[in-house]
Amino acid sequence: MSDETAKRTVADKSEVRARIRQQRHHRQQRNQRDNSDAAITAEVAERVAWWSMVRGAGVVAAFAATADEPATDALLVAIRDNSIRVLLPVIPEDETSQDLQWSPFIDLDDLVPGPHGIRHPVGPTYGPQALAGVDLMIVPALAVDTDGHRLGRGRGYYDRAIAHLRPDVPVIAWVWDDEVLAPGSFRVEDHDAPVTHVCTPRDGLRAAGGEVGQ
Repeated sequence: MSDETAKRTVADKSEVRARIRQQRHHRQQRNQRDNSDAAITAEVAERVAWWSMVRGAGVVAAFAATADEPATDALLVAIRDNSIRVLLPVIPEDETSQDLQWSPFIDLDDLVPGPHGIRHPVGPTYGPQALAGVDLMIVPALAVDTDGHRLGRGRGYYDRAIAHLRPDVPVIAWVWDDEVLAPGSFRVEDHDAPVTHVCTPRDGLRAAGGEVGQ
């Protein structure tokens, strides 16, 4: 690959991020007017709690969604109410830190905004080694292709976090339906950790490269 081609490929990844951020901005504006996605995301959250891979988990790592992401509040409560321990990420205040910290989710009222506006619990935090005990991880993404390649925001937090999981742990990308892209839609690099499944508000759960799941 020539240097010029490589530069174009990297630019394409940036362009995908910019396009999806714009889509999310428009969706957020629409939802502020009619709240059209709220019922759909709440419904899929209820279904998630009954997935066999969730019901069989003792510990789930998830995240508190920002305003432009598919909502996860109902999801967190539904998983917790199944007597499953939920860990949420805490972005370190120290910009030089490379790893997310993790804190137990107790209640939505206990979440406070942290760096980048991402809500996290107030309470004890644990290093990435805590992920060794996780049975399922639900991660944010800007996009994911149908082969399971995930496009994040570019900080690499989740690529490093996924590396701490046991090899058999399912990883689910939680995105909007129009953010599931065809293979080759963005550059995939060696450090990019793949996901095993994708879940969207309308189409539900599917295995990467496979059929819609339960």
